[in-house]
Amino acid sequence: MRVFIAEKPSLAAAIFKGLGGDTHKEKKNGYYQHGQDIVTWCLGHLLALCDPEDYNAEHKQWALSALPMTTHYPPKMKPLKGKEQQLKVVLSLIKKATSIVHAGDPDPEGCLLVDEILTYANNTKPVQRVLIADLNDKPVKQALANLQPNENFQPLTQKALARAIADQSFGYNLTRAYTIKAREKGMDRVLNIGRVISTLIGIVNERTLANQGHKKSFYYELFGYFEFDGHIIKSKLIPGEEFETDDKGA
Repeated sequence: MRVFIAEKPSLAAAIFKGLGGDTHKEKKNGYYQHGQDIVTWCLGHLLALCDPEDYNAEHKQWALSALPMTTHYPPKMKPLKGKEQQLKVVLSLIKKATSIVHAGDPDPEGCLLVDEILTYANNTKPVQRVLIADLNDKPVKQALANLQPNENFQPLTQKALARAIADQSFGYNLTRAYTIKAREKGMDRVLNIGRVISTLIGIVNERTLANQGHKKSFYYELFGYFEFDGHIIKSKLIPGEEFETDDKGA
């Protein structure tokens, strides 16, 4: 039995149709089945990296003395809340499969999303990879006819995993450090620090400060009138590099 694991339900439906299945008549609880082909799906990530306290119960208490918390590789994973049922479906189908087709999105995160489940399941079955970027019938069938060994894409999986581990380490350590120091000053909330959120807040803050510090300025444009072939032409001077201008080009 061949089991396809798609990143999301819409992709699973497209694959199943490409295999000749009927998504209305052959839909089961969390998967489709057509003959010996089964297509199941994830709902985005079904697993999450374990938290520091999952490795060491002492980390439940936030303390500067416990920082920095070290990362673990390979990391342990745990089911994401609210997605346990679909994870159970996928894991049960992996056990029944004779071969597996990884149908995550064709990018590093898509590679990791399915590979982390296979690792969590201790899978030893052969795994192939299908790359689908277009859910229309023709490109889906073309992709299904061009399956590749999944091991060819492990560098992309490791790239996404490294980013996830780095983000967790960066976020957890700095969030706790900033929050603990802020509480010493009387602040009673969590200061979330992260690779993405901190950068975005920094950009917004930079723009806000620029707007608040804005000062009106005036500049003048120089026009000239020239006679050419019996006609008067109005021209505007465009300062070149040889002109001395301020930071606003005036």
